Amino acid sequence: MPEVIELQFHSKDVSDFQMSRLVRASLRKYSVPITAFISDAMIVEDTCLGVSFDHSEQDDAYHRADGSILRTGKIQSARKEGRFWLFETQDGNYVIGSFMRDVGRRSFLDLLRSGELF
Repeated sequence: MPEVIELQFHSKDVSDFQMSRLVRASLRKYSVPITAFISDAMIVEDTCLGVSFDHSEQDDAYHRADGSILRTGKIQSARKEGRFWLFETQDGNYVIGSFMRDVGRRSFLDLLRSGELF
């Protein structure tokens, strides 16, 4: 009798709009090296949670984490470069392609209003 193996995939498809934003964000030159581009971003406890694309880190099989859920380290600063927000964290620099509908931009504005970023 074959052994049953259960797999869970933690990834998300993005809409055409989100994909076009990610493509436009990836074509731009930035002032710092970019660790990953994030779609469907929202702020949770001073970190950014979203769908990762073009992540610079790879797993043991050299696969990138495209489409996987990513949580950054604590956001140390946020600034606008061109039309996109750039978050500097303790573990890298992330460009926000799009915010999660309804809660993403609001959670980011709450973080900006809190004054915890410098």
